[in-house]
Amino acid sequence: MDYKDWLILKTVHEEQSLTKAAERLFISQPALSYRLQNLEKEMGVKILTRRSNGVSFTPPGEYLLTYAEKMLQQLEEVKKHVQTMDAAVHGTLRLGVSSVVARFNMASLLKNYRKRYPDVEISLTTGSSTLQLPEMLRNKEIDIAILRRDIEWPEYKHVIAEEPMCIVSAQPIDLDKLPQIPWIQHERSRIAKSEEQLHLWWQERYNCPLPKIIKVDTIEACLQMVAYGHGWGIVPKIHIAHQRRLHSCPVVWQDGRTLLVKTFMLYTQQAFEQPASKLFIDYVLREYSS
Repeated sequence: MDYKDWLILKTVHEEQSLTKAAERLFISQPALSYRLQNLEKEMGVKILTRRSNGVSFTPPGEYLLTYAEKMLQQLEEVKKHVQTMDAAVHGTLRLGVSSVVARFNMASLLKNYRKRYPDVEISLTTGSSTLQLPEMLRNKEIDIAILRRDIEWPEYKHVIAEEPMCIVSAQPIDLDKLPQIPWIQHERSRIAKSEEQLHLWWQERYNCPLPKIIKVDTIEACLQMVAYGHGWGIVPKIHIAHQRRLHSCPVVWQDGRTLLVKTFMLYTQQAFEQPASKLFIDYVLREYSS
């Protein structure tokens, strides 16, 4: 008794007619009857009772029918399992991520990705969006880079997130009083393009010299200085999501545009052709667009 016999018994049971069952199985009725007769000889029992209006199963036939249906179901489950095994994603995801993105967003993204694709090995490097990660991408040490800075890149590049730059202060913010209060600048705000944008905004908004500037090396140091009332600062919104004790407002140009920080995902054609990387790219684009 094999797969064809299981299928014949199931089809005959559903149709209650040898003629209709033969039509569904794309065989002739004599061929179907011959197969059933051979099955009865093999089992040594009568399987079907022929009636004027069709056929019915004998008690041994009912038992064989139950067995046949069970085996067909198990075979279908085996097929699905084998297909899933064959479709399992393997390989290595070589990922370079800005330290800021790694700190605030990457843990949850990677957790969900690992859950979906547990057989993928993840090689993660965190670092600077300005020097380290772009250089690694150019040298093909990583396949995908997620950066907080726009760079020239000849292959694939997407903006996956935008957020406002925000003025932060320990006190309610009065924009008209900012020229009289020290401006605490961190290292990132002094990167050429960022500093240029902030100075243009200042000139447009105040048309007066910059206030006293206190320079610190990190955004964390800037926020600490601000929290203790030593002045005000400008930081990307992501850094103040949980800073309830600080007051903030977006940096806005006179035409109503907000000064934004963008997060970019850059990758190579080679990465796009690798299943592990391609699925991560699709997953990130889907998550950030939702």
